[in-house]
Amino acid sequence: MWLAAGGALLVAEMLTVDLLFASLAFSAFMAAAANALGFNMAAQGLTFGIAAVISLFLLRPIALKNLKKRTPHFATNVDALIGAPALTITTITDRSGQVKLSGEIWSARSESSQISADSKVEVVSIEGATAVVKQMG
Repeated sequence: MWLAAGGALLVAEMLTVDLLFASLAFSAFMAAAANALGFNMAAQGLTFGIAAVISLFLLRPIALKNLKKRTPHFATNVDALIGAPALTITTITDRSGQVKLSGEIWSARSESSQISADSKVEVVSIEGATAVVKQMG
């Protein structure tokens, strides 16, 4: 029973990756060890509880701190487009226009002045589905 619970908790950990379920899986495996040593169900439950407290409040914070050190922060989705180069397809005004950005056509508007077609621009921000751009160089 404890091994099945530990396995299910490890599967849940793979879906969340916040080390909460891994801590509880560790506790379930400790209770399984108590079972293998012949302890009764009350002692197994106590082992699970003590291991859960230790792993959740002592080991998990240390592991999360080390995990965050090793995991680089990457911009994703629209955040990854900020600062990206684009090519104007139409004249860009402070209200409308179109750019080719990352191989796709985006509606765009200028950050300040009018920009002519076939100009290289840089994405300043994304507002909804509109790229706010400025002239490069």
